Amino acid sequence: MWNHIQYKQTGKAVFLANYWPAVGVSVILTLLTGDSITTRINNALENLIDFFQAVQGPWSHHAMELIYTLEHYASLLAPYAISLGLAGLVVSLLVALPFEVGVNRFFLESSPSQKAPFSRVAFGFNANYGNVVLTQFLLWLYTLLWTLLFIIPGIIRSLGYFAAPFILAENPNLDHSRVIRLSLDMTYGFKWNIFYMSLSFLGWQILSVLSLGILGIFYVNPYYNATKAEMYRFLRQNALDKGLATGEELPGVAPSLL
Repeated sequence: MWNHIQYKQTGKAVFLANYWPAVGVSVILTLLTGDSITTRINNALENLIDFFQAVQGPWSHHAMELIYTLEHYASLLAPYAISLGLAGLVVSLLVALPFEVGVNRFFLESSPSQKAPFSRVAFGFNANYGNVVLTQFLLWLYTLLWTLLFIIPGIIRSLGYFAAPFILAENPNLDHSRVIRLSLDMTYGFKWNIFYMSLSFLGWQILSVLSLGILGIFYVNPYYNATKAEMYRFLRQNALDKGLATGEELPGVAPSLL
């Protein structure tokens, strides 16, 4: 039976037991997927400016001057963000997507009593890189197409693809069509649970924005990534128990030489 409280508790225990490596892999994944600290800082400053403009108190003028100064210095990072944006598609396809698989492998091999090596983040590059990139690209493309048709079906479809990067982290040699089909089968009946789990982190995400992303770097993002791995463990076992997948398709994530 699905137990989101247990998954969050176990995810937190895994994250804290592997604190600095978990923070490191989550930071790199965040940067590669474009959710950078620069974006968070600018968004937070804009929100503060809107707030003080609405208040119009005797001290708001000085506060806004300080915020505009901070925004100026934050804008100095913009050229770097633009440069990354121009190469974003290539980086996402060839680097970020396989790196996501490696991050999933790292968290799947981690436990409160076992520390996965940081090098496991390279799993997506070392294990059938071509199949990993192709499968991840197709997942992104299908989600985009569904979203262009209708927003809600696009969200539902993306929830159905939740397990796919974890399946690749477990078995990167599984054919892309089977990975996608298996993910849809594994998440059938659990999409709301997955969505609800994401919503349960909304408060943490808001606090992360208010802290200019610092809380996200050192706590929220690795905590969420570790919790997602615990959700997948349930979906995996449920699929095996119901015969949706075989042991050959989902062989487990015992530490390997990769």
